Amino acid sequence: MTLPVIFHHTGLESTGGATRVARLLVDGLAGQEIESSLSFELAEGADGAAVLPEDFGRYLPQEALPHLHCTGNWPTLLDSIPPRRKTVITLHDCELFTGGCPYPLHCVEIDEGCVNPCPRNFPNSEDLRKIKLKLLNRIDPVLVAPSRWLARLAKVHLYKSVTVIPNGIPWPARPISKREARQKIGINSAARVAIFAAHGGMSAAYKSGTAWKGIWEGVKAMVPEALCFAVGGDKAGRFGDLVIWPYVKRDRLKLLMAAADVMLYPTRADNHSLVILEAMAQALPVVAYAVGGVPEQIKDQSTGLLISSGDQVKFINQAAALLANPVRSRDLGQAAFSAGEKRFSVERMVGDYIKLYTEIGKRQGAEP
Repeated sequence: MTLPVIFHHTGLESTGGATRVARLLVDGLAGQEIESSLSFELAEGADGAAVLPEDFGRYLPQEALPHLHCTGNWPTLLDSIPPRRKTVITLHDCELFTGGCPYPLHCVEIDEGCVNPCPRNFPNSEDLRKIKLKLLNRIDPVLVAPSRWLARLAKVHLYKSVTVIPNGIPWPARPISKREARQKIGINSAARVAIFAAHGGMSAAYKSGTAWKGIWEGVKAMVPEALCFAVGGDKAGRFGDLVIWPYVKRDRLKLLMAAADVMLYPTRADNHSLVILEAMAQALPVVAYAVGGVPEQIKDQSTGLLISSGDQVKFINQAAALLANPVRSRDLGQAAFSAGEKRFSVERMVGDYIKLYTEIGKRQGAEP
């Protein structure tokens, strides 16, 4: 069966996890000689041609299968699609079924369908959630989630089945050599190195960015010789042995991950984090809170360490113990690399989506 053109759509032109997944899919489908393209709403380059949510349906090719990843305006984007036009939506967070928040965390109102006023100050949250649900029922999309955690949550709130397709990234044949990475960055070969990494850096609310400095101080007190990098903000700086790096390109982040001994990831909410996969691909063990889809990526005590959500004292103790133990951090990192190679390659992700597109094509062909 010949697959239709797959028309991907995302919010940002080049940054963000949803855009990364969309671009990996476009590239992977091209490798399988399947035609696809990508539109976006906010151009980040000088020559970018954006497609606003209200215009998406107009730009959508007649025979194309739309695949939505994220948007700055779900109601307007969904409303632009003709009724019952077969559509795929990958849920990269919870925003499709909330009154505005990407992750409801411990909000008790989400189970009641959101309320006005929203306790987290999202405007018109109850009405917005109802509008999204009505528009979703109008087009009846095929829903995908990268984690079983989000699939279960979405099924409860959207009353629809959700296919689970874990994220994947290009997996290297082997991690970058730690010695080579440290030489290029200028890190002493004997140093014990930890990193934090998240878009937004120390301002990243869902990644506990404001707690990074306190966590590091606790780790440093137990491992005095340690050095730490905090990556992803908008400026550089330094607090003693805590080095602040702004947002860096992926190749630079890979080099830092290869040079490090432990990644500290005190996330408060996550679906299926690409930064965890990037760490695994460089044999870097991750210490993380066991929230959302993170336990589907990290196996505690085998490929990394999982800590009960919000237990900062235990997080610090476990992170410091791992950082002080080169043999254990190396063994966990190697296990993470091998496990990720089997489960989280981009080839596996692309193949899973091709199976989904093919099934959709068969169903469309069977319709009278």
